[in-house]
Amino acid sequence: MTFGLMHFASGRLRLGLIWGLWGMKTAVWAAAFFIWANVLTAFAGEGEVLPPPVANLPWEHGDTGLRLPGELAKMTAEQVFRYETAALGCSVRYSDRQARMRGDVYVYPSPKPAAKAAEIKQALRESAGSALWEVEEMQRRGHYLKLKIGEAEYQPFDLIPETAGVSGLLSLRMNYTILERDDAGSTETAVGSFLGLMLLKDHLVKVRVTYPADGDAKEQEKVEQRVMDFVNAARRCVLDPGLRGQVAAQIETYRRDPLSKAGLDLAGRILSYAEATPLIALTIDETISTLGEDLEKEQPGASFELMCAFIVGAVAESLKKPGEVAADLPQAGAAEVVRVFGVMQKAKPGLSSGRLAELESEVKGKRVGAWLREKEKVRRGKLEVKSWQ
Repeated sequence: MTFGLMHFASGRLRLGLIWGLWGMKTAVWAAAFFIWANVLTAFAGEGEVLPPPVANLPWEHGDTGLRLPGELAKMTAEQVFRYETAALGCSVRYSDRQARMRGDVYVYPSPKPAAKAAEIKQALRESAGSALWEVEEMQRRGHYLKLKIGEAEYQPFDLIPETAGVSGLLSLRMNYTILERDDAGSTETAVGSFLGLMLLKDHLVKVRVTYPADGDAKEQEKVEQRVMDFVNAARRCVLDPGLRGQVAAQIETYRRDPLSKAGLDLAGRILSYAEATPLIALTIDETISTLGEDLEKEQPGASFELMCAFIVGAVAESLKKPGEVAADLPQAGAAEVVRVFGVMQKAKPGLSSGRLAELESEVKGKRVGAWLREKEKVRRGKLEVKSWQ
C-alpha cells in the first residue's frame, strides 16, 4: 500500500526500493529453471494449471483459508497448479525473471495430525525429509551437481487467534549446480535454494525459493534479503486467516463511532494490518490524503479522519471472499469516506465540501478508480510544468 512515493513493505514504512540487477545469463538460467521445474513436476504427478492470482484477487485455499496474492515480496505469480492426487494439494508459483529468482508455495494435507509443539516440529522434519529426497533424486539423475545441504533451523510461532494453536518454520538451505546438456555441450549454473515448512490447520505449507549463487558478496547479500522477504511474506499469509476475523471485528466497532478517539485508535490498528499484509494493493495519493483539507477550520483533523475512512473501507472490501474479479478497493474506500463525511455533517450541520460532493458523485457512478487516476495525472502534469518553469 503506498503513500505518494512511499510504500509499506515487510511491515515497515520505507522508500520504494529498486533492487540492483546483475549479470543476467538469462537464456542459461531460463533453461536451468525449465529442467528444475519439469523434473519436480514429474516427481509430483499430473494436475491442472489454473490462472494466477492478481492484485486484490488472491488465490484462496478452501480448507485452511490461506490466501496468496498476485505479488509476493516483489515476485509475480505465474500460475496455480492443482495436483491430480489430493494428497499433493496445490501450489502457486512466483518469479522475478530479471533477478533470476523463483518462489513456490505448496499447500497439502499433513500425513498425520499434529497439534502439540513437539508433534508439529516432527511433522515438519518428516516433510523436509521428503523434499530433500526430491533434490537428492535430481542429483542421482545427473541434473544437479555439487549438492550441499545446510543444517535445519526451527523457529516456533503462535497462530492467530490463540485458540488456533501454534506452528513453526523449519528451514534449511541448499547449494548446487544445475547441469544443462544440449547438442553444443553442457552448461553449469550455480544456484541456491531455501526450503521452509509451516503447519496450518492440518495442512503443510512449503515454501521453496531458488535464486542465483554466482554473484559477489554484496550481490549475494541483496539476494539473501530478497529470499527472506519472500519467506516472511509467506509466513504473514499463514497468519492472515486468523487476523482477518480480528480485523473484521475492529472495522465493525470503528463504524459505530468513526470520529471518536476509540474509533481512530481502531483505524490505526486496521492501518497496521494493511501495512503488514501482502494481500492488499492500494495506493494512497495526494487526492485522498488531502480530501478534508478545506474542512480543517471547522473540523480539525478532517484530512486524517477521512484518509482513515478510506483505508478502513478498502480493507473491509479486501476481507471479503475472493470473487471472479479483483476487489475494487478505491471504490470501497471512497464509499466509506462519503459515509464518514455524513457523520461529520450530522455533528456539524451546514458542513460542506466541493471535493467531497464531487467524490460522492463518483461513488454513486462507480467511477472512483478512473476519477483518482485522472486527478493524479493532472497533479503530476502540474508538477512537471512547475519543474520545467
